[in-house]
Amino acid sequence: MTTFSFRNDAEAAAVDYARYCGLIEAAAPLVADLSGLPLPARVVACPVTPEQFVQRQVEHAGLMFALAVGDLPTGTFTDAAITAMNAQTRAYTEAMVSRLYPTSPAAIMWNENGGAELTFMPQVYDEHLHPTGRQLTTIFAHQLTHLSQYALRPELAYAPLTCKLRDAAAGLPPEQHLVPAALTFGHAQYVERLASKQLCGQGVIGALPHEPQPSALHTELRQDPQAPTNSPNFNLGEQLVTAAVAAGGLPLLRSALNREDLYPTETELIAPAPWIARLAKA
Repeated sequence: MTTFSFRNDAEAAAVDYARYCGLIEAAAPLVADLSGLPLPARVVACPVTPEQFVQRQVEHAGLMFALAVGDLPTGTFTDAAITAMNAQTRAYTEAMVSRLYPTSPAAIMWNENGGAELTFMPQVYDEHLHPTGRQLTTIFAHQLTHLSQYALRPELAYAPLTCKLRDAAAGLPPEQHLVPAALTFGHAQYVERLASKQLCGQGVIGALPHEPQPSALHTELRQDPQAPTNSPNFNLGEQLVTAAVAAGGLPLLRSALNREDLYPTETELIAPAPWIARLAKA
């Protein structure tokens, strides 16, 4: 049984706020049916302003960096290097999110108390995304899938950074680097697509042709190579997840999410057959 807690940090209009809360709760059964993971015991969600979104993303990035470094062997980096990388991470996050936030339909952010929250920006919905209830339900299903992943294994939230730092420090060539983000983001997009298919018969990510289309600014920013949704972790990751489910069902995917030694490499993200073989033997 999942309990939902909502905070109106953006001070959204009461009718809009109630609609968002209802759509998040409506997305939960879809995730329970489609993700292969149980929902977390508690879901915290809140609308935020763009300014709040940027600041919380910066704090989230700093927290993920600290957790990732804490997972590395002692002495992997000097204290001075850690301080410099932390400052760089926070500055980069602030610059990127300040510019690209109109492309962000929602995000999971962790706070210093160790809680993960589903955050979204009504202002972006009103000014840029113009989502229908169907689209919002699929967006929230995507984010609830992340919360289910982190309930299964909290380390998945910062595993991408842990692996990146460790593999780089070990001198591994890029093609051998592990990419757990391909699993987490690919899995969430896989669920989002299936949720859309259940709701309207079409597995669409984004707006259908007859639905309101995003703003010109949103479309322009989405074409930026640095936009988060342009990462190969989404589409290639979804293909990876689809291949895993075809090979052994959702239990096989769950095994991959739950074991670091089963994360795919950069090479396996592009050509997943060896990864599927590794999963089958595990």
